[in-house]
Amino acid sequence: MVIQQAMLAQRVAESGMAARSSAVMMGLEDLELLTREIQDSVMAIRAQPVKSVFQRMPRLVREVGDMTGKKVRLVTSGEDTEVDKTVVERLAEPITHMLRNAIDHGLEKPADREAAGKSAEGTVHLAALHRSGRIVIEISDDGRGINRERVKGIAVARGLIAEDAVLTDDEIDNLIFLPGFSTAETITDVSGRGVGMDVVKRSIQALGGRISISSVPGKGSTFTLSLPLTLAVLDGMVVGAAEQTLVAPLSNIVESLTPRAEDVHYVGGRDAVIRFRENFVPLIDVAQVMGFRDAPVVSGHGVALVVETESGARAALMVDAIQGQRQVVIKSLETNYQQVPGVAAATILGDGRVALILDVDAIVANARRRTPGAELKLAS
Repeated sequence: MVIQQAMLAQRVAESGMAARSSAVMMGLEDLELLTREIQDSVMAIRAQPVKSVFQRMPRLVREVGDMTGKKVRLVTSGEDTEVDKTVVERLAEPITHMLRNAIDHGLEKPADREAAGKSAEGTVHLAALHRSGRIVIEISDDGRGINRERVKGIAVARGLIAEDAVLTDDEIDNLIFLPGFSTAETITDVSGRGVGMDVVKRSIQALGGRISISSVPGKGSTFTLSLPLTLAVLDGMVVGAAEQTLVAPLSNIVESLTPRAEDVHYVGGRDAVIRFRENFVPLIDVAQVMGFRDAPVVSGHGVALVVETESGARAALMVDAIQGQRQVVIKSLETNYQQVPGVAAATILGDGRVALILDVDAIVANARRRTPGAELKLAS
């Protein structure tokens, strides 16, 4: 219905009827409002609290604690956080696997915990909250944390990375998501069961989400799952880049501006940054990143969309023009084609063309890896 309403509005605009008759425009605006109301009502009906998933976990934690000989206390919060029923139904399996993982690999035996000055009983937190138009699930433990030397050694032994690879702590932590990686010496019924964290990552990505990890040796680890509230629609900014039409999620956009040549600078003579509110943030030419053109756009042309990722990192996405703001229906690109770096999904425009929905977090993270420390405070 949302697609059809957009198609009707576009056909009226192309025919010139909107210019001749204000009554037609008023009718279209009323239709758009009604469509939005129906869609919001349907989403409200489909919204379910994550309590149904969380309620299954205490029993699982007790069983895994008994199997591993560990004392475990599960603390949950945010059970009333609502999300689309499709997302709720597909959350159970990854959460189950990660709780098993936290108890089996994260928490120490009672004697080892007491020797380290901790209580014999380990604690696992399972929390849900809303953040930036998404649902965030956090699974944390107060265990031993990730043994980075061991993780890197296993990755080298299995040929997943080169022996002389220089990796940051975050990059080492993320090695556990590689296919074929496991720290378990033997496959048991507890956590691994022959299924690695790469399967969890793929199932989360299939929902349009992402997974991250943070760990402090001796203090514990936190896994963060970030997922869209609905798999159906999103509010987006429709933009043009190198004659291609793209959609940027509105929840990521802070503001838009026309970049001035004097505000654009280059790190190492290659990577562009732009001055924004007493900061320098990476300036990313979307068309160049997506492979639509080879050379970046000339400074002073186009529009920069200042975006913010879930982690708080900011960047400016350079596009040729803003075409408008509208609701778009999300279509899985991975299901219908294949996964494309920098693309979260696709949608159908009013004229029947397919437009790609940008994965802002992936684009910004890739740019920040190329330009470390790009977000700098200006000297006063």
